[in-house]
Amino acid sequence: MSKTKEFDRIASKCAEEIIKDIYRECDWALTGDVGDQLLEDKVDFNEAHSYLMQLVASKVANKLLINKL
Repeated sequence: MSKTKEFDRIASKCAEEIIKDIYRECDWALTGDVGDQLLEDKVDFNEAHSYLMQLVASKVANKLLINKL
């Protein structure tokens, strides 16, 4: 297997684990006091969780790109 393919395989596995971590962190954030305040307007938890995950992923990607330059 070429090194590029091996790096791609490793990156895919890491990405899967990072997504799980982001999922857990967003879940934790929405079940705390701040999350309770955000969700008191009868916002669907799953929608809020998905939105938060998208925001977190976007911010992580932006920070990685900014630090790369």
